[in-house]
Amino acid sequence: MKKHFLKIIISGIVALTLLTTILPTSAYSNDMQEQTTTTQITKETEQNSNFGPSWYNKPSTYAQLISWYQALETQYPDYIEVFKANVLYNTGTIPNGYDDYYIRITNESLGLHKPEVLFLGGPHGDETVGTIGMFWFTDWLMRMAFTDEPSPYYSKDWLRWFIDNREIYLEASHNPYGFDQDGRYDSHGWDLNREADMNWDPGEPTGGIWASVNGKTLHAFVDNHTIRLGADFHGGARMLLYSWGNMHSNIVGTSPITGYSYNYAPPDFYFHDASSLRLGDYIGDYGGNLDKYSIGTIPDTVGYTVGGGICPWAYGADVEKNPVEDQYVQDEVWGNYYGAGVLWLSPEMSNTKNPGQDTFGNDTVARYGAEIRRVILHETDLAQPYLRWQSGVQDDDIVITNTPVNFTWQVNGSMVVDHTYLQYGNNPNPIQTWTYTTTDHDEHSGDYIGGTGWDNALNGQTDGTTYVEQLTFTVPGEYYFVAKAQVDQVYKNVLRPDVYLNNPYLRMIKERTNDSYHEILEGSDGIEEINGQTWWYSPVLHVSVYPENEAPNIPDKPTGPAKGKPGTTYNYRTTTIDPEGDQVYYMWDWGDGNISEWLGPFNSGSVGSAQKSYSTKGQYLIKVKAKDVWGAETDWSEPLDITMPKDASYQFRFLFLQLLEHLFERFPNAFPVLRQLVGY
Repeated sequence: MKKHFLKIIISGIVALTLLTTILPTSAYSNDMQEQTTTTQITKETEQNSNFGPSWYNKPSTYAQLISWYQALETQYPDYIEVFKANVLYNTGTIPNGYDDYYIRITNESLGLHKPEVLFLGGPHGDETVGTIGMFWFTDWLMRMAFTDEPSPYYSKDWLRWFIDNREIYLEASHNPYGFDQDGRYDSHGWDLNREADMNWDPGEPTGGIWASVNGKTLHAFVDNHTIRLGADFHGGARMLLYSWGNMHSNIVGTSPITGYSYNYAPPDFYFHDASSLRLGDYIGDYGGNLDKYSIGTIPDTVGYTVGGGICPWAYGADVEKNPVEDQYVQDEVWGNYYGAGVLWLSPEMSNTKNPGQDTFGNDTVARYGAEIRRVILHETDLAQPYLRWQSGVQDDDIVITNTPVNFTWQVNGSMVVDHTYLQYGNNPNPIQTWTYTTTDHDEHSGDYIGGTGWDNALNGQTDGTTYVEQLTFTVPGEYYFVAKAQVDQVYKNVLRPDVYLNNPYLRMIKERTNDSYHEILEGSDGIEEINGQTWWYSPVLHVSVYPENEAPNIPDKPTGPAKGKPGTTYNYRTTTIDPEGDQVYYMWDWGDGNISEWLGPFNSGSVGSAQKSYSTKGQYLIKVKAKDVWGAETDWSEPLDITMPKDASYQFRFLFLQLLEHLFERFPNAFPVLRQLVGY
């Protein structure tokens, strides 16, 4: 009975383990088999069935969508958290029993005070591309970063860096009722993209400013975080929309990149324009071309004004920082919006509001799934400038004097690189103390684009700028390098300062263009603080520079006893000559599976020795190799063949004690004197 019960327990544990392992895949594949029947999908999935899901499936309900996110949370608990934001902020329950689920993606072990970005599943429930694509982005990111699946388009190292250095927040759906009912409005018949506190038009179908639980939760979330970039996904057109929505109609901005002009232009128009144009190219053309005619301010693209939209509110509703907007915001009733200042877009992803499953693609078939992935990657990258070393010299490398070596880096998280170069010396903190600098790459200084790793982004590909400095060292020593950059300085210039005053509205622009900028916000994750800086630095890279150098001669064949007894320690010796007369270290291979650490230093030409004992009899080959103080190693020496024969007296004692032990067990009350003598 006990054995039968144990079998049941073991079988249950195995079943649960398998279930948690396959749950995210099985949750999609069952539905996919029912829904994906086109010949086109079949052919494409056959070509790409070697990794990842065979197709990006559509969840049938909001509850199923949340269950998929929760399955990913179970698989990747250190990187994904799924939580009820309406419970966190005590904003109530969405009618019909819905909770407002948010998802956080970050390496939680590194803390929660990194640059934050926020993406919302469709406020209009029947506009589903973003809602569904965000889940598949999450699934894709985890697999590409943390499994052995091939990542053909992005390095796993960069994706892990991304997770370590950003906080990505997703609202699974801003309109769960509309998602389930395939409808634009919530259960009240309200438009959830018309209730924000920014020049609200009471004629729109809403219950008033922040009437919905969904809106109250979003308002609370934004005010508790220092979000740099955000987006609320839409469908029914193919556009990228940015502020404004229905105010400042007489402000005109002309793109320095395309020469196209827009009405309703915001103060940070130039950054909105340049970053959105680059994003439009990078997204790709599966859902339709994105260009100067479909990228721009809301009224100039969709053709009508929008009051109470999320996008303008998230951008400009902090009236203490942006007093020009005070006339449009009812902060006397709702309080000021300290979380605003976000570079917010409203991407209209598809001309069809709720396109079929065959339009979502998979990891390698680039359709709407890939386009949502590209939106999130591009915008999340842009949240803060950073520099990363590329190929070439790496941290803790050894280089030789008078040998040219390349230092290679990229500058990202920005639109234009005004200055970048290396500074270095023998101090471990080259940011503060350095001896040398390289050429300043300032060819794009004052431009609106250029010099970043995202240059020439197109259809999910980049052909960006990589900086290379070739250095030759003549003096040996320990050197420390940092690449530094100044970026996006042109964007501190506000459009129409006679109207908007002199300061940018975007916190991300103030952070990178104003050394004295300081923002502190006490939010639900603790104190959020931003300190402005106009120079950004790579990680410090350490390089050891050794002189031109030959390795020592191969050490002499070891000398020492060729025969011995187990348990006895013997001394073995060797010697070698270093061509430059440097001191040397020896490593011994004892022939029994043990290899010593490097022992020394010993003077060139002097005897190097080491001690060894063997625990068992046998035949062993002892060999040794050498290296000099600069790390130049030799091959192994000719081996010394030694024999450790049987130690007869030891073997006799062992057998005798075994016999005594047997006798004592057989006759427990006998031999008292003998027991005392042997201590048994």
